[in-house]
Amino acid sequence: MKKLLSTLVVGILIISGLGAVAINNYNEKSELKRTDNRGNVYTHTIIGEFGTATWCYYCQFAHGALTNIYGNSWHPFYYVTLVCDVNVHAEQRAISEMGLTGYPTVYFDGGFLSDVGAGSIPGAQAAYNTSILSCGERDVSDVDINLEVTWNGDAEMYIEVSVDNNEASAYSGHLHVYVCEIVSSMGWDDYVDIPYTFPFLDYAFNQGISVSAGGTWSDSITWDGHDYNNGYGDDFGSISYGNIIVIGTVFDSSTNHADDTTGFRVGNNDAPNAPSNPDPEDGGTNIDTEANISWVCSDPNNDILSYDIYFGESSDPPLVESDTVSTTYNPGSLDLETKYYWKIVATDSQGALTSGPIWSFTTRGNDAPNTPSNPDPNDEETGVYINTDVSWTGGDPDGDDVTYDVYFGTSPSPPLVSENQSSTSYDPSGILDFETTYYWKIVAWDEFDESSTGPTWSFTTEENLPPNTPSSPDPEDGATDVAIDDIIKCTGGDPNPGDIIKYDIYFGTSNPPPLVKEDSSQAAYDPGTMNVNTTYYWQVNSEDSEGLTATGPIWHFTTELEPNDPPGEPTIDGPISGNPGKTYSYTLTAFDTDGDDIRFIIDWGDTDTETTAYISSGGYTTVSHTWTSAGSYVITVNAQDIKGAIGPEETLSITIKKSKTINTQFFRFLQKYLELFPFLQIFLQKLRI
Repeated sequence: MKKLLSTLVVGILIISGLGAVAINNYNEKSELKRTDNRGNVYTHTIIGEFGTATWCYYCQFAHGALTNIYGNSWHPFYYVTLVCDVNVHAEQRAISEMGLTGYPTVYFDGGFLSDVGAGSIPGAQAAYNTSILSCGERDVSDVDINLEVTWNGDAEMYIEVSVDNNEASAYSGHLHVYVCEIVSSMGWDDYVDIPYTFPFLDYAFNQGISVSAGGTWSDSITWDGHDYNNGYGDDFGSISYGNIIVIGTVFDSSTNHADDTTGFRVGNNDAPNAPSNPDPEDGGTNIDTEANISWVCSDPNNDILSYDIYFGESSDPPLVESDTVSTTYNPGSLDLETKYYWKIVATDSQGALTSGPIWSFTTRGNDAPNTPSNPDPNDEETGVYINTDVSWTGGDPDGDDVTYDVYFGTSPSPPLVSENQSSTSYDPSGILDFETTYYWKIVAWDEFDESSTGPTWSFTTEENLPPNTPSSPDPEDGATDVAIDDIIKCTGGDPNPGDIIKYDIYFGTSNPPPLVKEDSSQAAYDPGTMNVNTTYYWQVNSEDSEGLTATGPIWHFTTELEPNDPPGEPTIDGPISGNPGKTYSYTLTAFDTDGDDIRFIIDWGDTDTETTAYISSGGYTTVSHTWTSAGSYVITVNAQDIKGAIGPEETLSITIKKSKTINTQFFRFLQKYLELFPFLQIFLQKLRI
């Protein structure tokens, strides 16, 4: 039979004789359904049991979601937080009874529905709201649970509980009466150091009950926190009046699903403390236009608080955001030199509110950007390279973003060449002219269209000098036994940095040699396959961008008597697996068909390379290497003969495995991400690790 009950406003019972106070929610009986302020209908008050741990990273999101749902009173709903790693009673309920396999898990109505995991507060909140609404539509037995709690002082309470059976047949159920703090004072914090809300301490009642048709079951207990502990030697004698809530749930004995829940908060509800410590401070001036506003607020009963924010240019500012739990608000970009007013109204989870004073602040004015200064090249500098960039110092006294317009040219009133650039340097296109005076100017703009114009600076470029005389020929002048496929090259260049040089290359068997390449950008030439045992002559002449030239000498060399063949493929002998930080040795050998001495060029696969000394063809050399990180690596080796010919490569793969040592750092990593391994976390918890 579906139970029809109504949601009612918090009732307050003050027992003045002993100064004892009790507060109850959702516990008056009615033949009406419970309906929230959004029109949702519920058959009963829902209970959530939140399985968590202090080290659980993702549990912070579940905690935040449950806090929002309860604090905004969206449903007839209570939750208890089962902090399993610090309380054996919570561990027993979540793991042994509910079968928890991963944190966070929230069980609704004794496991009628459950939600495992949480990646964000909004995501978890959406999932939990859906589960609560589904639970609220369940057919439940028509029973009502009622609680009355009297605070006797010094962590002692007198707790009375009764269950009314409104059915025409007997009711068999199981009763849980959870004693919880409202906000943990035991140091039971979530991963981001926010104290857990409604953390379960221990039971006042945990037993089966049987209620006759139309009858009432009742019992009472004096519960003293000094007589109960968390199973790790910490008793609950320090709990305080105003920070205790007693939550009672009766579960159907056949399904173990909840039929009704109620809660009593021990103590009067006091309104929140007035919001204070405004930032910006009240009456503040010269405030940045991108400033956030923030405040401090607390509640004498440790209630969860939400805030309405009023903000604007009127001395009676309008409401801009409501029901936020954050104590920071971003009003967006503000106007310059404008006075803003704001006010915060704090509301606790019981509906009591406190309005803060109206604060104000005035935003800053705007100063123009700094005048561009410190030109490079210096003003009126001479001998400046023709490939120079220009740069300067800019900035803004208010810290505003600044852009620059660049004027540059050979006129004393230079033209605009770049605008709205953020960089404080400019690269003129191409190279500059020699022995020419250039003028330049910078105009700086801030984001509010204020500008500062720098002075017009000037500099004069260097005198043009002829190119360097080509030198350092390769092959060397007079060289013999030169490979017939060699490339000839020399050193060119120009004493003026940035000047563009072109080369005319002469090459042949006659002296002087003929022109074979004109206006080359490199002082090098590939003659193709040359004849063996032949003398060749060559010469390089250079010319710069202004037509100045330099003539190199005529060089010559003689090719080898016979063509040179490269060495063959090398052999690599050594280990193919190992561990980081250990040194491993490899033996290399290769043969050269011409009998030339050879050496080995090695790439170890981890960005390190090595070239050995020359050895005889067919000889052996041993090399060693250490890999510092685990991974798979490929060793690549080529043999090179003394004439420079390189043979084909050979490779060998090696796997460097991680050390099996388990250290403290591993355990810290495991602790942070343990919720990714739910069965492991339960196993470790059983072992008290």
